[in-house]
Amino acid sequence: MQRRNNASSADAIKTIAVRRTVVARIVPLGTILIFGAASVAFYDQFRSVSLSAVLAGLAAMPKYQIYAAIGLTAASYLLLTGYDFLGLWYVRHRLRARDVIFTSFIAFAFSNNLGFQLFSGGSMRYRIYTGLGLQAGEIVGIVAFCTLTYALGVIAVGGTVFAFQPAEVAVLLKGPRPLISAAGLSMLAAVAVYLAVAAIWQKSIAIGRFRLQPPTLPLAIAQVALASIDALLAGTVLYVLLPMDFHLGFQSYLGIYMIAATTSVLSLVPGGLGVFETAMTLLTAPPSKTAVLGTFLAYRMIYFVTPFVVAIPWFMAHEMTRWIEKTDGASVGGHR
Repeated sequence: MQRRNNASSADAIKTIAVRRTVVARIVPLGTILIFGAASVAFYDQFRSVSLSAVLAGLAAMPKYQIYAAIGLTAASYLLLTGYDFLGLWYVRHRLRARDVIFTSFIAFAFSNNLGFQLFSGGSMRYRIYTGLGLQAGEIVGIVAFCTLTYALGVIAVGGTVFAFQPAEVAVLLKGPRPLISAAGLSMLAAVAVYLAVAAIWQKSIAIGRFRLQPPTLPLAIAQVALASIDALLAGTVLYVLLPMDFHLGFQSYLGIYMIAATTSVLSLVPGGLGVFETAMTLLTAPPSKTAVLGTFLAYRMIYFVTPFVVAIPWFMAHEMTRWIEKTDGASVGGHR
């Protein structure tokens, strides 16, 4: 009997190892294929656009649009720190505000640019939070909480736009208005169900070797509110950069932005590069592709590249400080 149990355990471990190997191979391949398809579609949309014309249009972009986008980006990344503050509230662990702000900024700056947000942002959080005394289970809880919070924001904002502005969205998506309304109401219903579960269900759920518990109702409400504001703010960064002849109401634009942003995240392509731009172009049919390509370039530089450029040396300085402190501590211990 013992031999049978050992054999069963060995088979189970082998099966899990095989599945992980298959996933490890399929996910990168799928990402490459999606990126390739997006690149072909992107080229098809912008092949008639000259780079010199795009750069000229970018140089001529009104300064107030640039400044507005920079200000909104700063506000967006500051608001994103709320994800980690709420995540720490969820796992009942307190840290200094400056440590939370640093961790959140680094995690989001890296994940926004590298893709695989659950893993890239999660890895950065794990690296920093372990040095701040958090346990693995607590960090898993924070990462899961932040990931779910982002999804709730997209669902809540997208659902609101689809449910209350179905006519304009239906025209852009070339779909039936009743279907758009139904999709919006379904998304809002999903958020309502989540809040209801938070209100009545407080039993932990096993996920692998970790156990996660639904948040309390006040925390769940804060999740939805924070993520919704974040989605609005992030979408506004691109909206203020759009050309003047881009005649599209903010509500309709927001629904399209949510679809494009979600598509880019699910594609796992680093930063959704090419995927987001292609989706936005196909769904909105801009009057001037030269102007809108310049807008996309400005948006990439302001919302993605600039925070990443700031995050890299800041994180390196943090790691260097951590290494020096660890080395000094070891030296002191050795002299005792």
